[in-house]
Amino acid sequence: MKALLVDDEVRGLESLSVLISNYCPDVEIVKLCRSVTDAYTQIALLKPDIVFLDVDMPPLTGFDLLRMYEELPFEVIFVTAFDHYSIDAIKFSALYYLLKPVNIGELRDAVKKAALYLNRGRYRSTAHFIPALLHNTNDIKRLVINGSSSTDLIEIAQILYIEANNTYSTFHLQNGRKIASTRGIKEYEEMLEHKGFFRIHKSYVVNTRYVVAIDKKNGDMVVMENKVRLPLALRRKEAFLSSL
Repeated sequence: MKALLVDDEVRGLESLSVLISNYCPDVEIVKLCRSVTDAYTQIALLKPDIVFLDVDMPPLTGFDLLRMYEELPFEVIFVTAFDHYSIDAIKFSALYYLLKPVNIGELRDAVKKAALYLNRGRYRSTAHFIPALLHNTNDIKRLVINGSSSTDLIEIAQILYIEANNTYSTFHLQNGRKIASTRGIKEYEEMLEHKGFFRIHKSYVVNTRYVVAIDKKNGDMVVMENKVRLPLALRRKEAFLSSL
């Protein structure tokens, strides 16, 4: 089976390549790609049987690559560091996932499962499983926050609000803890907007379950459960009040 590996991190590509070479003798690695666009080009040229696909590759994702096909001419094995993507959101019937750092036993199992689908000789339409995949992201209950020096797993229900800090973000949790993320606040706004979170200001996304009052005395301020007061942008006020 010919395999193409896609990951924007060189270290991730090299590590997975070594594991496949050492423990999956039936797999021949034909190309290492560091972007979705390069992968799309190389898939057309090399026609791999399996694509090992990283999920998060800014500015695109592995899902964006799949959207380029009406039918997949290859098997997909997702490789993910968990991040903000729920494992449940990518664990669906036609595909498989590996969690970084990759476990050898799980790698072998993923390759075996891909081989079974290849033997069936069918291409699967992306029209069905990609919407199902994105729908399943509604089940996400935790986030993995990648900071500059640490990675933290947090419960979404524990987030009071998120504060923008230039191109970074800071999570303020119910227990008083603060966690810095290397991602911008807009990404989290989009990720959490269907989970009771609202962008009240260019610098703040709040968990509405922890909003206790709107203070109108000195301009509109959103008062949180921990007594922190956050500005409410005028143009967002009506939509915010409707969301409560």
